Parts: sequence; C-alpha cells; structure tokens
Amino acid sequence: MSEQQFQIVVNGSLVEGAAPAQVKQNIATLFKTSLDKVAPMFSGRTLAVKKGLDRETAQKYQSAIIKAGLAAAIAPMATASAAPQAADSKAPAESGFDASLAAAGSIMDEAPAPSAPEIDTSGLDVAAAGTDLDQQTPAAEPDIDTGRLSMGELGEDVSEPQAVPEPDIDISDLSMGAVGEDVTEHEEVPQADIDTSALSMGEVGEDVTEHAEVPPAEIDTGTLKLDEPPK
Repeated sequence: MSEQQFQIVVNGSLVEGAAPAQVKQNIATLFKTSLDKVAPMFSGRTLAVKKGLDRETAQKYQSAIIKAGLAAAIAPMATASAAPQAADSKAPAESGFDASLAAAGSIMDEAPAPSAPEIDTSGLDVAAAGTDLDQQTPAAEPDIDTGRLSMGELGEDVSEPQAVPEPDIDISDLSMGAVGEDVTEHEEVPQADIDTSALSMGEVGEDVTEHAEVPPAEIDTGTLKLDEPPK
C-alpha cells in the first residue's frame, strides 16, 4: 500500500485580525504569482492549493499559508478508487499553485471522532407517562382564627383617626408689619476712629521689612577629630 498523501485546503477564511488586501499580497508573494491568480483562494469555495504531499511537507505549507494570514487545513488525498475530479477543476499550471475542489468524500477535519461516553444507566428507570416527578411536600394550610374578625360595609371608613388637639399658642403680643415694610432692625455700626497721622507709605518697590542682621555662628571645632578608617 502506498504512503498516504495529503493536500492543503483553504476556503477564503482569514486569520483573526488579518487585513484582506495584505493577505492577498502575502499569498501572491508566497506562491510567486500575481494577485489575479490567487483570487480563487478567496472566493469562499473550498479549494486544494497543494496536493500529493507527505504529512511533514503538508504541515510546512500549512504553517507558511497561515503565517501569511490565510486559514489553511490539511486533508488526506482520496485513494485511487475515489471518483476522478472534473478536468476543468485544476488551475492553470503557470499560476504557481494547484487550486482545485477537494475530492468527494475527503475528510476536512483530521480530529479523531470522540469515543462514546461510558455511562452506567443500570440503576435508572423511566417513569410512566404523566407521572409527577416533583416530590415536594405540600405546605400545611395555616390555622388562623378569624372568629373575632368582621368586615365593614362597602365604602365604610374602618380606620379610627385620632383627633389632634389644637395647639395653645399665645399670639397676643405679636403684630404684623405693613406690606413692604422692612421689619429687620439694622444696628448702625460706628465709624472706626483710627489715627493715621504717624503713618507713611514707602516708595513703589521699596522693601519696608526690617531684617535683623544675624551674626555668624561661633563654633569651636578644636576638640573634634575624625576616626581612623577601618582596616
């Protein structure tokens, strides 16, 4: 039996964050061809752009195409017993790549099928149709004695408002001013009596602050000495 061969398949999907125009230019450069020759790779159809590869070579091509910004997958080639592809499915030889539809029956996803879960249902059974599966215990009816209660007539005010006594406020000594009258009693503030005859103003820019001269400090350092540096 001959060794399994693989093909590189694209469907026009871009790598997340890639710019379409830049990806097309990258792919044209990668396949050493023009932009119009690689246009089918971005048409949305599933195309095989490289065929007859061993797995290691296919992985290298896939990595290079993805790095250029175009999503690519590896699919196994159809065996000799598979139906032949249409003659016009191949791209022109001078395009620099082999763009064709994947063979009928090709598996595009190489991920292995998940194994069936192992679940033990021997301890389970199915309830009969119409069975109530809710096993909640109904709440007991509350025992409330309403023997001493009665209902008022329709529209009757059953609230018992409490009368509020009128406040006893003596206003005999109060009076109201005339409309527009200023009832505020403003106290007149006497003018301050300050003698400024002995004061004068300095010239503009003159420093009027009297700075006391500070004598230099007299510090006796005759009894001070430096310690010998450690050896």
